[in-house]
Amino acid sequence: MPKRYSRSLKIQRTHFVIGLAISLFFTLILTFQGFSFWVWQANKVSDLLSFAGVPHKLLIWGSPANGPTFEMPLNSQSIPFSAVIIVVVVLACLILILNIFRRIPSPVKTLALVVSIVTILTLLWQTLISPYPPYTLHWVTIDWSCSGAISLCLTTLIFAPFLFTIRGPLWIKVFWLFVTIGFSIVMNILRISIVTATLYYFGGSVFLLFHYLVGAFIDFVYIVAFYSLALSHLAKFEIGGVMNTNV
Repeated sequence: MPKRYSRSLKIQRTHFVIGLAISLFFTLILTFQGFSFWVWQANKVSDLLSFAGVPHKLLIWGSPANGPTFEMPLNSQSIPFSAVIIVVVVLACLILILNIFRRIPSPVKTLALVVSIVTILTLLWQTLISPYPPYTLHWVTIDWSCSGAISLCLTTLIFAPFLFTIRGPLWIKVFWLFVTIGFSIVMNILRISIVTATLYYFGGSVFLLFHYLVGAFIDFVYIVAFYSLALSHLAKFEIGGVMNTNV
């Protein structure tokens, strides 16, 4: 029994090399074709913004140093400092309550803490450090920081050692890797569209909140979710194989 169990945990080195090759392939594509990827994203986002009724102009500078930029008319209004103080105090009390009451489920507590902390930092940053001046035009640029290119590279780098080394058919691993990559591309286009429309309809504060929270947090959630689905698929395949062998 110990020998059979140890064989089931054997690392599949060949699959790991294939997964690493796929990861390097996508990284090289994004490195050398990143600007073309940004332009393609910008055109898709522009179509969605037009559908949402957001007036904008897409500026493509033609240089990798400056990504495609959306120019939008916007009447920025500074946030009253008294309102910032009230919101910060309320959220600080919420964080204290979450730490006191231990019966609150951990996922709910974690999500509330993340949202509260990001909101506090965003409000303090915009109010004390970098307040929005009363511009009539605002710009949203697609570059490495918001195009989702980093999350795509991280996805392939995470799947290579933590999925492709696990025992199971190679096609399942490749299938879920490409499903995750495809979902990531669609999600990033929707995310950029939503945060840009948020800037136009709700102003800078809500824009910053959505930009930082929706970006990092949602990327983490769907990467973990698809990785879990891939593990579940591999487990079902292995269980089915064992049952067929026993029969």
